[in-house]
Amino acid sequence: MIDPYFDREQTKAKHYLQELAFKILRFSDLAYIDGFSGPWESQTEDFADSSFKIAIEVLREAQRIVEQQTGRRHKIKCFFSEKNPRAFSQLASSISPFNNPSTGFEIETYCGEFESAVPIIQKFIGRSFPLVFIDPTGWSGYSFEVIRPLFNAPKCEVLINFMYDFVNRAASMGDPKIIASLNPILGGPGWEQRLDTHLPKGLAVEKLFRQTLTAAGGFQSVISTKVDRSTADRPHFFIVYGTKSPDGLKAFREVEYKALKQHARDRADARERKREIKLGTGDLFSDFHADIQEATIDDLVEEQKTAALLETCQLLRERGSLRFVELWTTLLQAHMLRVNNVRDICVALYKNGQIKNTWGGGNRKPQDSDLIELSITSKS
Repeated sequence: MIDPYFDREQTKAKHYLQELAFKILRFSDLAYIDGFSGPWESQTEDFADSSFKIAIEVLREAQRIVEQQTGRRHKIKCFFSEKNPRAFSQLASSISPFNNPSTGFEIETYCGEFESAVPIIQKFIGRSFPLVFIDPTGWSGYSFEVIRPLFNAPKCEVLINFMYDFVNRAASMGDPKIIASLNPILGGPGWEQRLDTHLPKGLAVEKLFRQTLTAAGGFQSVISTKVDRSTADRPHFFIVYGTKSPDGLKAFREVEYKALKQHARDRADARERKREIKLGTGDLFSDFHADIQEATIDDLVEEQKTAALLETCQLLRERGSLRFVELWTTLLQAHMLRVNNVRDICVALYKNGQIKNTWGGGNRKPQDSDLIELSITSKS
């Protein structure tokens, strides 16, 4: 059987939805908004490998599990927007069987431009928690100024596929029309003067994109995950995530780690398939190579922990003390770490005599309310 993700392994890394949905559905109804639904490049007749079909399956499963765990079924509403008439026809016919408001799972579809649907989507969201997913084929069609109302809710989260390859090439062109076409997602005209000159241009544009989204949505945290091409060591796209809650930041970093580990193995498998096609023979050490790819992610986490440890000391010297929740919120915004990694950092600093143990003995580690502060010797 042909793998529907063959040479599309990077698409698997887009689907962070389940654990984010788990978090939301424990306390609220959820409105999932997909601005560019497709289907595009699907390799299965039932579109099982498409973003919209995966979203439906993941959200239904999340709803079922949360109901099992809590005894309460929160409603899920899905809004799928697609402007291409042919793709929309496929979309609508494929997902109509799943529209069942009587069981708490409602679907609405829209044929037209995502930006044009904003007033309709606002009404559709109602009092639900909006989770907005934007996965365009380029960089147009979702001006932050136009879609800003979708982010107005006190609690809101957004996932955007920032098409790094396309945007990086466009940003390096001298064509005034192309430069102007990036205005809607980079804060308007003159965005080139707002780039961080300490970064390569592509990464500087991605940083400005996150800053623009932060301002447009009033998000507390906007972070991103780099996803490399399946068979080449260069960025393909970034998943950009915005949230107004520390809990959202915490959940995303957990899912990010799992997704990147899986993506590393998928990339190793893709390279092996490419090698087999070229040479006509298998590799006895393919599992070993995949393990190395996964280990690389853990090496990256260790590098991030080292940097975060130094940043922790600096923060404490500047501010005197921090609640643990304040510390991990700060560090997770800047580093690819999980809360448990920050706990380990605090334990290591205590063992080195740099901070006090304020969280108790035994195997205990810091909790959100614990005060993290330098030891007397470190202060001096």
